[in-house]
Amino acid sequence: MRKKKTLRKKVDAYFYDHAVQKSILTNGFAVFVCALSGLIFAFGFRAFLAPACLPQLTASDGMKLVSGGVSGISQLIIAIADLISHRAIEGNGIYDVVYSCLYFGLNIPIIILAFRGIGKRYTLLTLMTVGFSSLFSTLLRYVDDSLFTPIAVFVDQNGGLVTRALLAGVCTGISSAIAFRIDGSAGGIDVVAHYIALKKSQLVGKYSLAINFVTVSVYTIVTISSVGWGTGKAGHVFVASLFSVLYLFVCMMIIDMINSRNRKVKIEVITERADLGKILIGSIPHGVTLTQGKGVFSDREKYVLTTIVSIREAKATAELIREIDPHAFVTVTDLRQVYGRFFLPPIR
Repeated sequence: MRKKKTLRKKVDAYFYDHAVQKSILTNGFAVFVCALSGLIFAFGFRAFLAPACLPQLTASDGMKLVSGGVSGISQLIIAIADLISHRAIEGNGIYDVVYSCLYFGLNIPIIILAFRGIGKRYTLLTLMTVGFSSLFSTLLRYVDDSLFTPIAVFVDQNGGLVTRALLAGVCTGISSAIAFRIDGSAGGIDVVAHYIALKKSQLVGKYSLAINFVTVSVYTIVTISSVGWGTGKAGHVFVASLFSVLYLFVCMMIIDMINSRNRKVKIEVITERADLGKILIGSIPHGVTLTQGKGVFSDREKYVLTTIVSIREAKATAELIREIDPHAFVTVTDLRQVYGRFFLPPIR
């Protein structure tokens, strides 16, 4: 444990003196995460959410789950176009190309809003993630027969819509969450939800869920109109929409579980060192409250320090406390919400 800690300090010290190398490594890692986020989303979309191979290979009538946000709006536009033109898009096998173009195009106004209202680096990372998602959604169609067809058919035949919804939700949730981890986003409604969450200092998943529920509802109405309200397929479409809601719930839970920017914890310390509070406020960008007390068993004076930090800062803060006072008693408690002034590093 001691060696691991020493190695980390050496790495931190090296990058402290080599700002150019640190910038290259940080930005290179961010680009890699953007590409990974786009790939995971495209994989989940093609394999589980709306696999193009199912209409020809299974008896499920190709029931597609609808995504939320800009992805769902893109699906909605295609559904409306197919309703008007009698399946001109999906019937000609160009669904994926049209979807990719719509997904990228609809994200442009939102990316402009992100540039003006959130941050330049955030906007650039979001643009790259959206670009990678669109690119992979198009390119992965060329490996359908060797990769996606066996996966999609196996999952649909053995797990049905439930498994497809769960796996698609996991893929989309991970895609959005890892983009959030580098202070970027997967684009679309995630940008809007992220902006609202920053203003209210809350978790972002529930905002995405509320906005996406409207998209699923409209998509369901349009799709039922396409297959016919009096047919048996209308009931199938309605059931598929319920599983789409399950997909959105899974996305929300994954995002809020992985995205830690807006998660906060309370750290309470019982110590005999009165100077510990001054050391803490000089090391972390948060306030510390000191309360005097007395140990019942030892009958000695104690000091109770209380501070609120983000979950990303919790481990480092606890290690600092233990390093200063190895005998300190430290508790860390998860918080649901914090009202008042709480510092979060601004998104660039």
